[in-house]
Order: sequence, then structure tokens, then C-alpha cells
Amino acid sequence: MGFASCQVLASGRRRVIPLADVSEAIEAREGLVWMEFNDPDKPTLELLQKELNLHELAVEDALSAHQRPKVEDYAGGLFVVLRTARQWNNRIEYGETHIFCGPAYLAIMRHDTGPGYDRVLDRLETYGRPITTGLALYALLDHIVDELRPLSARLEDRYADLEAAIFSSGFSGENLQRLFETKREIVGLMGTVQPIPEICGDLIRLHPNVVDKELRAYYRDVEDHALRLVQTLDRLREMIADAMQLSLATAVMEQSESVQKLAGWGAILAIPTLVFSLYGMNFRHMPELDWTFGYPLALAGTGAACFWLYRRLKQRGWI
Repeated sequence: MGFASCQVLASGRRRVIPLADVSEAIEAREGLVWMEFNDPDKPTLELLQKELNLHELAVEDALSAHQRPKVEDYAGGLFVVLRTARQWNNRIEYGETHIFCGPAYLAIMRHDTGPGYDRVLDRLETYGRPITTGLALYALLDHIVDELRPLSARLEDRYADLEAAIFSSGFSGENLQRLFETKREIVGLMGTVQPIPEICGDLIRLHPNVVDKELRAYYRDVEDHALRLVQTLDRLREMIADAMQLSLATAVMEQSESVQKLAGWGAILAIPTLVFSLYGMNFRHMPELDWTFGYPLALAGTGAACFWLYRRLKQRGWI
């Protein structure tokens, strides 16, 4: 059914509880109730809706992926949608994380592959303070942004290699294809990180019950890290676009040079073609018919004209 874990976090300890006991654990206020699901099915969400008294529209959105990143305020809690990306099996895997936030609980719906958020739980255990909903949500947001940093660095390294290949070996269809694939990954990663600063800002300004005064600096730190990633990816996207334009411009210049050379040699070959086509006509009065030096002079004149045109075109760089 996609159930991953259901635990109570209190005093640096974890206690696993059944999903059916969530409402009692929340009422007891013994700690933060952490729930994590991977691609939950409808019966699981219906049980969760009953335990947390969730709004039916939020539950309907959490059932499937492809939701817009947002923060929705429903009666009794918040519904946060985030896009995620991580390095998994030597490729970038994109997904979504839907979060229900309320007093003393955090319910996470993952629509992706990967190991989940056990590292966030380990991090929360190290905090020497009561674990609130706002603190747990901060740790989750910070973890999601931290997973994006190595992806951005990997794309920067790939661009550097492509740039070196373009300047060393020149334009090639393979380099252009790799540039396009890199740009597509940059755009996908930007779509993941761009909504995070706005979400953090909304949580700080509009939801003081979740993000109290003490936690605002932490959320601003996540916002700042996300903005830096956006700037880095935006700059990298512009550099990729410039490299693609340079590759195309180089191809056009190489093609123009080839056309110039073909046109130059075509002009040189046009001279003997014209002369010999005239001599191939069956005229009655032609110089070579009665003059011994007619053909040699015609050949010499044709050769001289071709050589003169060759020198002129060579000086102009056409051939």
C-alpha cells in the first residue's frame, strides 16, 4: 500500500506506532508524529484522512503526482507540494513530495524512487530541542535543496567538458546533441528548485503558527540556498545557449567556406568550359582550321586566364 514509516519523535528517540493510532498519538502530544508514504494508494489515504481529519481536496491532490508546487491552507493544517530531484542509478530522477503539516504531525507522500527521508529523521534526532512541525518541515526542505546542489555541480562539470570539446575538436553533431541534452536537464532542475524560495517566503509571512520567530532565520537560509541554485542554473543555461549558438554559427561559417571554395573553382572551370564549347561548334571559319598555332595559342590563353583568376581568388581567400 506504499506505507513507509509512522513514528513518534520525542527527546531524541523514535517510537514506531501503527497508522491507526496516529490520532491518539497526536492528542497525547508526546512528540512529533512523522508519517512517510511512498506512492500511497486510495485506501491508505482514506485512513490517513480519517486519522488527521484532512480536507478531501488535499487528499485528492496527494493521491497522484504532477501537482503544481504550492502551499495550500486547509482547515486544521497546511498542504505543501514540492518537486524533488536526486542522483539515483547514475541519472537524475525527478519526483514530487506532498506534505500535510498540522499541530504535532508531519505526513509525507513521496511520488518518486529513492531511499526516502531517513536522513532527515537522523538529523532531527541530533537536535537538542523539542521537535516541532516547523522544525521538521525546515529539515525536510533543507534536505531537498541539499540534494539539488551536487546535481547542479555535475551539470557545471559536464558543460566545462563540452566547452573544451567544442574548442578543441570544433563543431560536431554529437557535441550539439550533448549540449541540448544538458540544457534539457538544466531546465528540469530549474523547474524543481525555482518554486522553493517562494514557498519558503509564503511559510515565513503567512504561517507564523508553523514558522515561529525563532525558525524564520532557518527558512531564510533555505530560501537563500535555493536562490543561489537558481542563479547558478540560470547562468549555466545562458552559457549552454551561447555554446549552441556558437556551434551553429561555426557550422554555418564552415559551410560558407565550402560554398566559397566550390564557387571559386566553378568560376575557374567556367573559362575552359566556355572556350572548348565554342571550339566544339562546327563553324566554317575557325582559327585552328588554317593556322598551325591556333590550338596551342587557344590552350595557352585559356590556361593563362585560369591561372590569373586562380591568383585573384586565392588573394581574396575564396580558395
